[in-house]
Amino acid sequence: MTLFFTVVTTNYLPYAVSLLDSAKLYHPEFEYCICLADYLSNDEIATNDLIKKYPILQLHELGIEEFDFITQNYNAMQLANCSKVLFAGHFLDQKHIDQIIFCDSDTYFFGKLPDTTVNSSAIVMCPHFTHPPDVEMKRQELEVLNAGLYNGGFFKLSKSPETDSYVTWLRQRSVKECIYDFKKGFYGEQLWLNLVPLYFKNVFIETNAGINVAYWNLHERRISEINGEFFVNESTPLCFFHYSGWDYNNPIEISKWSLFTAEVRPDLKRILDRYHTALKQNEYERYIKMENYYTSKNKTQKKSFLKNLKSKLFKA
Repeated sequence: MTLFFTVVTTNYLPYAVSLLDSAKLYHPEFEYCICLADYLSNDEIATNDLIKKYPILQLHELGIEEFDFITQNYNAMQLANCSKVLFAGHFLDQKHIDQIIFCDSDTYFFGKLPDTTVNSSAIVMCPHFTHPPDVEMKRQELEVLNAGLYNGGFFKLSKSPETDSYVTWLRQRSVKECIYDFKKGFYGEQLWLNLVPLYFKNVFIETNAGINVAYWNLHERRISEINGEFFVNESTPLCFFHYSGWDYNNPIEISKWSLFTAEVRPDLKRILDRYHTALKQNEYERYIKMENYYTSKNKTQKKSFLKNLKSKLFKA
């Protein structure tokens, strides 16, 4: 059995439901789960139609040794990102699950995953891009040299001893040091991914152009619509788009980090409109201001923690 999951805090539940709704259209054979790096009571879950739409697994239910550390010291983004490997390890320990597929919640499906993703290799990763941009856009290359060659917002893991070793390795390195500091060489869990093809066997780098289309690879990928279906570069079916840096309140723009504007890339308008509609239908405006149960507390403590941790890690 294949389990498809994403990790969110409560305010991002509309993103999670939109993602799973879209993926389920093309992969009804998968099981689906929303992993919550937050806390909701049983009453809150039972009385909310959006929350009840998919199975939910909450962070406290994992019984992990890192729980107190990460809930007391991280902000919401760090908590969600460091939790990915924790939920992945939990699912792979379940006898009925053969493999897992993860997507960041701000992604949306427009087609099926390719067979190379679903049926190959124990570990599947996706690079940010595979072709160089023009020299005028070399900032894209500089960004991935800082943030990592591979995007942590998508992966597939199948059960195997090699996968177990990988999950243990990544958990030990990224969960308690989920720091974002380009100058010191930290970008959450993502920079560690650079080493995965060197350290582990049976790793497949998924270069299908329809996978994980996002602001960082638009220099090599254009979207077209043919008979109601979307294609990349007029030949490869679009599987999913990653709306990283996109703003619900300014939906015509691609991303706050993109080198392309909406005027330059009108080919993206239809998929931006569709995403905005999906989030609105799933009550984005109701949820987005909700605070995380854990990270809304002790903000002064978090700043002190990060300062002390960086001092410990980077002392001369």
